[in-house]
Amino acid sequence: MISIIVTAFESPDYTKECIERILNQDIQEEYELIAACPDKPTKKIIMDYKKNFPKLIKYIHQDYTCSKNQLMNNILQIAKGRILIWTDGNKFFEKDAINLLLKPFQDEKVGVVGGRIIPLNNKGTIYDVWANVLTKGLHKMREKRFQKRTFIEHSSNILAMRSGIIKKIPLDVAEGSVISFLITNKGYKNVYVKEAMVLVKYPKGLKECFKQRARSAKAHMELLKYSKNSRIKYNNFYNQVLSQILKNIFKEFFQSLLFVFFMIFVQLRAYFSLRIRKKNYIARWIVEKK
Repeated sequence: MISIIVTAFESPDYTKECIERILNQDIQEEYELIAACPDKPTKKIIMDYKKNFPKLIKYIHQDYTCSKNQLMNNILQIAKGRILIWTDGNKFFEKDAINLLLKPFQDEKVGVVGGRIIPLNNKGTIYDVWANVLTKGLHKMREKRFQKRTFIEHSSNILAMRSGIIKKIPLDVAEGSVISFLITNKGYKNVYVKEAMVLVKYPKGLKECFKQRARSAKAHMELLKYSKNSRIKYNNFYNQVLSQILKNIFKEFFQSLLFVFFMIFVQLRAYFSLRIRKKNYIARWIVEKK
């Protein structure tokens, strides 16, 4: 059995979509779905699903004063699955994400698996562009570190862990990061599955964006104190991401600049052919080679 855990907070409509997407997945193993929230509207959504799936869905009450890390510790005590898969009520698993997360655990040495975050934001505003730049940087950084077999910090938006390896999650650090760290530090394999995707909506205002990033940066920085005497060489998470984002920007800028020069060359060549050599345009079919 596996345990799929949804931690929700005042988001009934999103939580409905989240649970619906999980139930619609063709999961290749028996599972329980544990959902937690503090508010009545979201609880009603969960309980409506529980009426239809009484043996499948469990509701856990969460006090407003209870931090997410503490809530996860409470759930660790009751979850029955050999594998625990974590997400939030306002995050949406893409098709086959759960099966893709489970596959690496066929190797008994694998302890933690993470997936890829895809922003729901289009590129209509600068905040949408920032969300896409950030998630692209996260993906490239995790993919690169996985290829090099170095430590990867996963997000609790889409994270799977083998049960029983850790008993308690520290309360003063980003939950996805510290789970990844504690399990990897015990000698288990840490896997990134880019094909397992979760949709995430990022803030669309400066104030909300700043608050989210500042909170996240502080939580990630706290991991440094857990890694001082560890077997893992750890660099600040946001330094890693920033470095990867800058590499992406310079690479794309250079490629875009090359494309500009290429288009100028094409325009000059076309002008020379049409105006100087007097070769008129002729419509014709172009057959693509397989």
